[in-house]
Order: sequence, then structure tokens, then C-alpha cells
Amino acid sequence: MSLVLPYAGWPEPDRRMWEALCRDAGPLDDPGALARLRATSRHSLFLRYGRWLQWLATTDPGVLSLPPADRASLPRLQAWLADLAHCAPMTQLMFIDALLRLLRAAAPERDWTAELRLRALLKRQAGRGDPTRKRGRILSSKVLLEAGLHHAGAHADAAATPLEALKRRRDGTMIALLALLPMRRRSFCELTLGHSVHVTPTEVTISLSETMTKTGVPWETAVPAQVDPLLRRYITEVRPALMARGTNRHDRLWVGKKGEVLEGDYLTQRIAKLTLALTGKRVPPHFFRDAAATTLARISPDSARLIRPVLAHSGFRTAERHYIHAQTIEAGRDYAALIRKLKGDR
Repeated sequence: MSLVLPYAGWPEPDRRMWEALCRDAGPLDDPGALARLRATSRHSLFLRYGRWLQWLATTDPGVLSLPPADRASLPRLQAWLADLAHCAPMTQLMFIDALLRLLRAAAPERDWTAELRLRALLKRQAGRGDPTRKRGRILSSKVLLEAGLHHAGAHADAAATPLEALKRRRDGTMIALLALLPMRRRSFCELTLGHSVHVTPTEVTISLSETMTKTGVPWETAVPAQVDPLLRRYITEVRPALMARGTNRHDRLWVGKKGEVLEGDYLTQRIAKLTLALTGKRVPPHFFRDAAATTLARISPDSARLIRPVLAHSGFRTAERHYIHAQTIEAGRDYAALIRKLKGDR
């Protein structure tokens, strides 16, 4: 049985609520609270709310006759969390946060104080997620760049077959590009020639529209010189050769061995597997962002200030955290230098 109640099985009040929240603005109506969300964000909320409804339908179906907001009593939310005890604290927080986001938007007049206290408690318990998940897996961007350049260069030249050479040039280009321009996975997968990738005789530009960024803010940059030749070769030689092996016709940048579009899950697994083989560490695409922040922090506190624009963050919290980290690194270096000096004076 599915953990998510299909939309056709939702009670009528829930379907009306969802449609009202997603409604676009009309001549006489304001838009719904979710109207301006990206489709992916809205879909995530949809799945989490469907999971809540499926749990209610399984454990206490009679409660579905109540209005949506009235079902979310504090004891019922606590019972749901008890059934979610096998999930990580961050996952539990995401479910409760999504549910309250929808119901508060639909019933803003209700007093949600107790439920919001529960969410705050979950947020404290979740912290920033499981710190061990990334431990030892955040490499320097320099290491990742060199791995990508080698894979697309000498390693591709040594391939046993022409197809394997094409795949290595493609994969090495992806790794090298992510090392210097650590985009989010969705943006990276959706790069499209002529739309978000613009090639001129002097430079290749990556241009992400507001719909392609998490913050809703457009982001644009020229491909760095270290990767520009690699990407140009991929666009002019490798990609056309892969497209010619199949019947697909599209402008998406990253393609498979028969020209098919490479989707997010495949790219994640492919890059993680390759980085493990090339560096000894399994580095999925999102970890390239951590690598960039850590690399900048290790250079100097001033370099840490570049984290926000490089990662296209809307706020300063992540940059500030790495800035403090960089200061501690500088302090450690200064302290070590002082100890060396003192030992030399003795």
C-alpha cells in the first residue's frame, strides 16, 4: 500500500483547500498562498500532505470527516510523529512543517501556538541534519577540479572504445564544471543550450532564470577559463556524437549514450560513483557546494565572504558560519606560527 493517499482519494474539503492554495490570481482574486511556488516545491508539499492523509485514513478514518485544520490537533500530530519515529529528525520536521504550512495558510484565524511549539522543538532536535553524513566526504574544490580535468583528458584519451571516450569526456566535464560552478542538482540537470547555456566566440555563459534557482533570484556567470575548453569540446564534439547514436531531439545539455536526457537521479548516482573511483570519496552533486564553501573558508576569512554569491544564497547565514570557520582556521595558523617561533627562540 502506498504511503501517500492519491489525490482522487482525498476528501472533498482537502481538494478544495489545495486548489484554493494553488489558484493563480484572477481579475478579482488574489493568488493562493502556494501559487508562486516552483512546481517542485509545490509537489513536495503535495506528497507530504498526502502522506498525512494516508496515515489518517489508516489509523483513524473517521477523523477525515472533520475540516482539514481541525484534524491537526497536538495529540494527533504527536501520534503521527510516533509512527514516524523510524525517520531521521530532519525528515520528521519536514513532514510537520509542510503540514502546518498548508493548514495555517488555509486557516490563518486558528490559534496554532501549540503546534508551532512542536515544530520549534523538532527544529531544535533536527539541528542542521546528521553531521556524520558529510564527515570526511567534503573534498577541496581543487581536488574535484583536477579529477574532472584528468577524467575528461588523459583518462578519456586512454579509453578502450570511442563510446567510452565520449562518456569519460562528458563525465569529466560535469565534475570539473560543478567543482567551479557548484549549482544545485535541479539547475545543473536542466541546463539547456540556447536558454541557460550561451556560447559565443569569447565565452560560455551559464544563465539561470528565477525559475531555476531555489531563491527565485536569477544567477549568471561566465564559465571559468579552466573548464571553458572542456565544455566547448563537449558541446561541439561529444554531445553531437552521442545525439547521433539515437533518435532523440532536444536541447538539454547533458545527454546519455544515445542522446537521451540525463535525469537528476541518474546524474547523482553517476557523479557519486565516479568521484569515489577518482578520489576515494563518494561526492554527490550537492556536496560540491559544501566543497566550494569549505575551500573558500580555508583560503581566508575574506574569501569566505564569496560563499553567498558563489552558491546563490539569498541570506548570509551559511556564509557567516563559514566565515567564522575561516577565522578559527586563521587563528589556528597564527597560533601554530607563534608556537614555532617560540620553539625557535628557545
